[in-house]
Amino acid sequence: MGIKKYINYKESGIDWLLDKIPSHWEVKRIKDLCRMQSGFYISANDFQTVGFPIYGGNGFRGFSKEYNHDGEYILIGRQGALCGNINYAIGKFWATEHAIVVYEKKGINKFWFGELLRLMNLNQYSLSAAQPGLSVEKIKRLKLPLPPLKEQTQIANYLDTKTKLIDKKIKLLQQKIKHYKAYRKTLINETVTKGLDKSVKFKDSGIDWIGEIPEHWEVKRFKEVCYKNHTGGTPSTSNTNMFGGDNIWVTIADMKKDNLVFDSKLKLTDEAIKTSNIPITPKGSLLYSFKLTLGKIAFAAKDIYTNEAIISILPNKNIVLSYHYYMLPIYLLLNATENIYGAKMLNQKLISNALLLHPTIKEQQQIAEFLDAKTTTIHNIINNIETQISTLKELRKTLINEVVTGKVKVTDVKQ
Repeated sequence: MGIKKYINYKESGIDWLLDKIPSHWEVKRIKDLCRMQSGFYISANDFQTVGFPIYGGNGFRGFSKEYNHDGEYILIGRQGALCGNINYAIGKFWATEHAIVVYEKKGINKFWFGELLRLMNLNQYSLSAAQPGLSVEKIKRLKLPLPPLKEQTQIANYLDTKTKLIDKKIKLLQQKIKHYKAYRKTLINETVTKGLDKSVKFKDSGIDWIGEIPEHWEVKRFKEVCYKNHTGGTPSTSNTNMFGGDNIWVTIADMKKDNLVFDSKLKLTDEAIKTSNIPITPKGSLLYSFKLTLGKIAFAAKDIYTNEAIISILPNKNIVLSYHYYMLPIYLLLNATENIYGAKMLNQKLISNALLLHPTIKEQQQIAEFLDAKTTTIHNIINNIETQISTLKELRKTLINEVVTGKVKVTDVKQ
C-alpha cells in the first residue's frame, strides 16, 4: 500500500479539525456510527491472578473469574486523569463501569474508528471535577469525518502495518533503557560496596546483608558520620500569612529527576520560618526524603528550607557528600522496617542508627568522581534513547493524523 494526495477537498465544519477533508467524505456525529455503553462494577475482592482480563478507565486492571463481553471492541476510558484514552479488547473480558464499550454499526471499520477516536483527544472533553470523567452524551454529539468503508479498511490496514513497525522499534528502545538503568544500579551497588581497587583484601563486615567489604573500610552508624543533619518543618497551612514569601521551602514534590534543587513550588514568609523554627539548609547539603516517598535524594543548589519529610545532611570534613549521594539510597533503605502492608518505613531513629560503609575520605572522593563520570554517560545515553522514542511516537501520531483526516490517500501499490 502507498499514499498520495486526494484531488478535491471541502470544508469539514468540524470544530476539532481545522483542515479540509476529501470532498466525497461525509461528516457524521459519533452517535451515528456507534452505540456506547459503560461496563459494570466489579469488587476489588473479585480480582484474580489468572482468568479473564479486566479493563477499566486506564486500560488493563487484572483478571476476573467471569466476563461480561466476548468479541472485539474499542474501549474508551470514562473516568480518571487518563479518561478518553483508547484501548482495544479481544476475546472474553470484563469491562468495568469506568470503561465505555463501543459497539460500532455496520459499515464501520473498528480499527479505523478507534484510531480516529484516539486522534480526537477525547480527554479534552472531560468534566472539571476532583475525579475527571467523560460525559458520554457530550462525546456522542461530536462530529468526525467519514470515508467510505473501502477507504476505512485501506486506512486501517495501512496503519496496522506501519504502527506495528513503529511500536516494535519503540519496544526495543524501551528495553534498552531498562538495560541501562539496571546496569547503572548494579554499577553503583558494586562500587559503593567493594570500591575501585580490585586487588584489595576483603574482610567480613559482620552484617549479613552487607557481606564482605575492603579490609580497611569501616562500618559506622549514620549518626557517627553524618552527625551534622536536621529535618525541616511545616507551618500552619491554614494561616495564609505563612506562605507567599521569598524563602525556598522544599517538599518531596520539588525533588525532581535532576540531582540539584534550585527552587520550590511554595515559598515561606520570614514569619513562617521564625514561628515554625525551621532551620536553614545551606547550599551544598544533601537532601534525603524519608517519609511517604522514600529514597529521593538531591543536593541543595541554594540556601533553602525543607519540610519535615526531608532530612538535610550538612557538609562536614569527615565525609564526601557526593559519595553519600550514591551510597545512602542503598543503605538507608536496607535499614528500613516494613508496615503491615509490606511497605518500607523510615524514621529519624532508624536513620540515625543505620549502618553505613565508611571508606577513607580519599576513596570516597575517587568513588564519587568515578560514578559521576559513569552515570553521566549512562544518563546521556538514556536521554538519547528517550529522544528517539519521542520522535517515533510523534511520527506515529503524524502518520495516523494524515491518513484518518484525509490529508493523504491510502492506495494499493499498483495504483
